[in-house]
Amino acid sequence: MRHRDTRGLRAVVACVAVACTTLLVACGGGAGNEATQVAAVQPPSLHDDIETCASCHETIHAAWQTSRHAQSWKSETFRVASDNYRKEECLPCHAPDMIQKTGVANEPLVRDGYRSDGVTCIVCHQDALSEEWKMHGPYAADSPAHETVQDDSYSTAAVCASCHGHDAEFNQYHSWKEGMYGQQDFPCQACHMPQMEALLADTEVDKPLRWVGDHSFPGSHDEEYLKTAATVKLKVEDGALVVAVQNQAGHFFPGGAFRTAVVDISVDGVEVGRLEYSFENENQLESGETVTLRHELMDGASEATARLTYYKYVVNEPGTGLVQSDVGTVIDESSLTL
Repeated sequence: MRHRDTRGLRAVVACVAVACTTLLVACGGGAGNEATQVAAVQPPSLHDDIETCASCHETIHAAWQTSRHAQSWKSETFRVASDNYRKEECLPCHAPDMIQKTGVANEPLVRDGYRSDGVTCIVCHQDALSEEWKMHGPYAADSPAHETVQDDSYSTAAVCASCHGHDAEFNQYHSWKEGMYGQQDFPCQACHMPQMEALLADTEVDKPLRWVGDHSFPGSHDEEYLKTAATVKLKVEDGALVVAVQNQAGHFFPGGAFRTAVVDISVDGVEVGRLEYSFENENQLESGETVTLRHELMDGASEATARLTYYKYVVNEPGTGLVQSDVGTVIDESSLTL
């Protein structure tokens, strides 16, 4: 496989919160008549789609298994946050039915069964309103297993909005749309589904390679991506230390509830300031936003340091609530000799 260089993207867009709800791949190969016959006999179900899809899309399936989509229902954090699954407003995106039922960008219905499967291939790709069990994706490809529909929305942020564009605590879509990357139509997939040149289906080695999105959906759980989320810089201006924190993500930072970003400021080893950014504090940074803090320096001060640390919430020891983790990830750090 040949990977497309995404270093420039990683430098400007963060990966936070739960990853965007889109699976950017159609299925390839085979004659049209055969596709119709097979699809009519073996329509995939909501449950067996994981293994059924994996039989042809092994590489994509392996990536998906490592994703937060695969853990959307089984996550202990979700279990506790949803009050043991009793908060109904949480269920449509943690156990969604096919997004094509309500339409791309609309909140999905709740799936009746097999909720522990999470956000699967069928959820994002299958057209449940079609008797032919068509699969939607960015490519028009023939398949011996099912019909395919080229759907341009799978290359846009609209498909992510199905789950990331409604609840206020996790509405990354709205934040993205109003921000600098949304204005440039720079979609979620550019960072959360970096592309590689690969086969759409591993079984069809005679087919051409295509640009296929990474179905592991890297995000805030990926430390290297997280470190691109924001920066902290120091300078001296008119006798004062100026600390500047800039959100470099494509949406607000931190990227949802149960996350906190903390800036610790020290002068000569003594803490002189501390800032906390979170949804709960109602002070998340919008995409591209910079906030500054001034601290008057004492005579003789020699060195200043600012550290930006990202903390997730974890399940407490009794397993009944969420608490901020004692261990965070240092996103950025800056030192200045005064």
